[in-house]
Amino acid sequence: MRALTKIKIILLVQLMIMSVVTKAQEDAIVFAEDFVKRGNLDSAKFYIDKASVHPATKELPETWYLRGFVYKEISVKLEKNNKKSPARLEALNSLRKSIMLDKTMELQQDNVALMQSLINRMHNDVAECLDPFEYETAIEIFRKSQEYFKIINPSLEAYQNREIEFALALGSVYNTIIESSHDSTAIIKFSNNAISLYQKVLTLDPNNITATYSIGILYYNKAVKLIKASEYVDITEINKLQDESIALFRAARPFLEKTLTLDPKREDAVQGLSGIWFSLNDQEKYNYYQKKLLELKKNKDK
Repeated sequence: MRALTKIKIILLVQLMIMSVVTKAQEDAIVFAEDFVKRGNLDSAKFYIDKASVHPATKELPETWYLRGFVYKEISVKLEKNNKKSPARLEALNSLRKSIMLDKTMELQQDNVALMQSLINRMHNDVAECLDPFEYETAIEIFRKSQEYFKIINPSLEAYQNREIEFALALGSVYNTIIESSHDSTAIIKFSNNAISLYQKVLTLDPNNITATYSIGILYYNKAVKLIKASEYVDITEINKLQDESIALFRAARPFLEKTLTLDPKREDAVQGLSGIWFSLNDQEKYNYYQKKLLELKKNKDK
C-alpha cells in the first residue's frame, strides 16, 4: 500500500492548488483509495471511475494509476478464474494511460511494477492454456501481454525472446495434436501452422536448433504419411502421391542437414536423413548415414 499513500500525498497537494477542482472530486479519489484499502472493491471502482471521467481529474496520472490498482485488485480477487479477465485489461489500459500522462515520471516505478505483475499473471495463464484444448486462449492472452510488455521493456531482444519462447511452446502443442489426430485435414492444418511458427522463429534466431529440426521432421513425416496413403489409392493416384512425397523429402533435407551442423551427434536427424536418401533411392548416401547412425549409437553405449 506504500504506493497508494504516496499517491494520496501527491493528489492532495495538486488538488489543493487547483481552484477548478471541486471538493466532490477530491473526495472521489480519496474515497476510492480508502475503499480499496478496506477491500470494498465495488465502491472503489465506483469512485475511481467517476474521477477518471471528470474534467478536473481525468488528466492526472495519479487517477489512472489508482484506477489501474483498483482494477488489478478486482481481477485478482473477483476474476481470478477468468483467464481473459476484463478487469485485468482495464488495469493495464489505465496504467498505460498513467505512464503516458506522467510527464514528471514520479509514478514511473510504481506503474512499471504494477504492470509487470499483471504481465506475469498473464504469462502464468498462457502456460496453463498451452494444451490442445485451450491453445487459442493462450494465443490471445500472449498477444495482449506482448502489447504491454513493450511499454515497460523497450528492448527488442527481450521482446523477440518472448516471441521465440512462445512459438516453440505453441509448436509443441501443434505437434501433440498432429500425433494424436486421425483426421487428415486437421493434420495438414496443424502441420502447416507449426511450420509457419518455426519459420518465424528462424527469422528471429536463424540457428535455433529446435525450430530447424522441427521443420525438417514435419516435412519428413508428411512425406511418410503420403507414402503410406499411396498403398490404398487407385493406381492413377500413386504417381501423384509419390511425386508429392519426394518433394517433401527434398524440403526436409536441408533442415535436417543444418540440424546436424548445429549438433553433429543428433541421432534423430541422422535417422531422418537416412530415411530421406533411402526414399530418394540414393544408396551411397543412405549407407553413409546408416554408418554414421551406428557410430553414434556405439559411442553413446561406451
